[in-house]
Amino acid sequence: MATKAKLYIAIIAALAVAVLAVVVSHWNPENLGHFVGFFALAMVASSMKIRLPGFKTTISTNFVFILVGIALFSFGETVLIGLGGALVQSLWKTQQQPKPVQVLFNAACLTVCAAAAFWTSHAVLATLGLNSLAAMMVLGACVYVVMNTGLVSLVIALAEGRSLRELWSTCFEWTFPYFLVGAAVAGLASAAGHGNWGVTLLVVPVIYFVYVYYRMHIIRAVLENISSVSRENEALLAGSSQGR
Repeated sequence: MATKAKLYIAIIAALAVAVLAVVVSHWNPENLGHFVGFFALAMVASSMKIRLPGFKTTISTNFVFILVGIALFSFGETVLIGLGGALVQSLWKTQQQPKPVQVLFNAACLTVCAAAAFWTSHAVLATLGLNSLAAMMVLGACVYVVMNTGLVSLVIALAEGRSLRELWSTCFEWTFPYFLVGAAVAGLASAAGHGNWGVTLLVVPVIYFVYVYYRMHIIRAVLENISSVSRENEALLAGSSQGR
């Protein structure tokens, strides 16, 4: 791995450690029972992951729970959802044994993204004197999506010497529809959760169907791309044979 990539991972890991230090020093959950149940559901969602074409990384439905956490839980609880989800996503039923540095970066990345999304959405609304759940969810989702795709794209660019602009564009293109639908689900769950926390559980089947649909969409897109490349190769071979 390139030195720049190692340095970058070290910086993100240091930021994550600083965030976790803040979490530990200010840990004061309002309702531990609700959090434990929600955390367990988030870990189950983290196991529902999809590998992005052209990337050695996955996305999972745990980001929906991070966004709900921004609205319904504290800073520390939301960060722990991100950290725990990253560990499950990295270690649970992987095709290949992940390297420790990969697990470290994924955990640090989601920790930092969850913290940034929570802090930004709450801080901006407090500064503007707004009390809008919709605005909080939109802002939190935007920060999370941009940071998550950006941080992942940058580490790949540094490690493999590829174009950051091209990677980020491709990563964003694949993930944006998934994040968009997930953010809508999170918004509905948060609105329902303010009145009755148990209603939030009803979004779990919805999240599962979103995961299944998007997984099928990616598989279909990959197969179509392979088929297209195969047809192009056949056409080139045919043209080469005629030329002879």
